[in-house]
Amino acid sequence: MKRAIKLISFIAVFGMFAFLQSCGDTAFYDQVYSFDDKTWDKEDTAVFKVDVQDSVINRDFILSLRTTTGYLYDNLWIYIMVTAPDGTTSKVAQQIPLARPDGSWIGRVSGTLVESRLRFDSKPFPIKGEYVFKVCNATQEESVPYVMDIGLRIE
Repeated sequence: MKRAIKLISFIAVFGMFAFLQSCGDTAFYDQVYSFDDKTWDKEDTAVFKVDVQDSVINRDFILSLRTTTGYLYDNLWIYIMVTAPDGTTSKVAQQIPLARPDGSWIGRVSGTLVESRLRFDSKPFPIKGEYVFKVCNATQEESVPYVMDIGLRIE
């Protein structure tokens, strides 16, 4: 009898663990580009290469930006350039809001780190192959201090 209860308990715990694992991370792609000296210079471009073999599934495109609480502005302007496998390119300017008008941070704050996320698109990839995403500093400043890294996540 004790053996049966232990077996049933083990199966239940294992089943719950397997279920929770399947409900976890849904990222198709998730990479981060870090900046030297916590500064994003104009000539520093974050490059993300994504291999796509499914052009039917709808994907969510999310940028994550980590700054310190010393960041001086309430937003950050960037250019997102995408080159498709067939060589076609697109370029769009995008604003990442970082702080509210009262100065409080919009993103998740942990100590002196602020993580801000921006969902900038939701669509399937049009064709299969390698896509190259380039993210550039689009501010008027030659360098923007207190920027730790920027990431691209595709779900």
